[in-house]
Amino acid sequence: MDARLTHHARFGGCGAKIGPGDLSRALCGIDVPEGPNVIAGLKGFEDAGVYRISDDLALVQTVDFFTPVVNDPYRFGQVAAANALSDVYAMGATPITALNIVCFSPRKFDIAVLREILRGGVDKVREAGMSLLGGHSVDDEETKYGLSVTGLVHPERIVRNEGAKPGDLLILTKPLGTGILITAMKGNLVSRETEERLVTVMSALNRRASVVMLSAGAHAATDVTGFGLAGHLKEMIKEDLGVEVNARKLPYFPETAKLYDEGFLPSGLYKNKAFYTPFVEGEISGFLLDLLFDPQSSGGLLISLGEDSMDRFAHEASDSALDYWVIGRFMQEPVGKICVR
Repeated sequence: MDARLTHHARFGGCGAKIGPGDLSRALCGIDVPEGPNVIAGLKGFEDAGVYRISDDLALVQTVDFFTPVVNDPYRFGQVAAANALSDVYAMGATPITALNIVCFSPRKFDIAVLREILRGGVDKVREAGMSLLGGHSVDDEETKYGLSVTGLVHPERIVRNEGAKPGDLLILTKPLGTGILITAMKGNLVSRETEERLVTVMSALNRRASVVMLSAGAHAATDVTGFGLAGHLKEMIKEDLGVEVNARKLPYFPETAKLYDEGFLPSGLYKNKAFYTPFVEGEISGFLLDLLFDPQSSGGLLISLGEDSMDRFAHEASDSALDYWVIGRFMQEPVGKICVR
């Protein structure tokens, strides 16, 4: 039952997300309505939308869903829910309510499969301290699941994906390589130990990372998902500053390099590489370079932090048992470029 669900629905590493730049092209020429209380909307390409309710309260809203990325329906529900919550955590907000989004065929799969997917999502909503208010379902041959999430934040305490300053340290809170591993998992070519750790990490909420970055005074943050490390880094630097990435400090799951060498590359990696390569400079090649383009499912937070705040971050992370890696530094120049060394 589980294998058929995954074989039918799984896409190479990050769900069937449209490619980088597609949304921008689709919106080109469309006048997107934004009232005076919109703090962050489509025009800013932030992780979530933010709408001001009062001087000290704003709503944060996002929606995310994808096709199965693991064999077990319950664990898939957990991963999909954790992934949907990440956008709210990345903006420094507290999620409060969620709505289920479900595409499922009761003719193709037993309803018990759907029950397990929903149970996994419910458990993550409960872990986040939220309320589940309902949702919407569609009879669809391709299984998909996720959440529409609403959170709260003070309008002056939003953490945007831009705002990094030259000299800031670049911090990552989950290892890379999920796209490669998920591709190999289709053929049962990943060890049980690595698969268990992968699923555990993907289903982990980014709540602790959000709390720690807020306590340390992060300048900017985003979550790493389908567009890979390079794509989400590009969102942070835009054309305003540059960033240096130490490829040898990039964390990744066991077996990722070996499976890469054996050719288990998700289609999303090729799409990301084609789109973002013009913004990447350096002499690194092969696995460590392509790791930047690997599409992530429910990845960690990318955080821009002043060096003088690193001790505070490290202390809070230790108290929270938060894993993290310092993988680079933001620079004044070259603007718009990701320099890999």
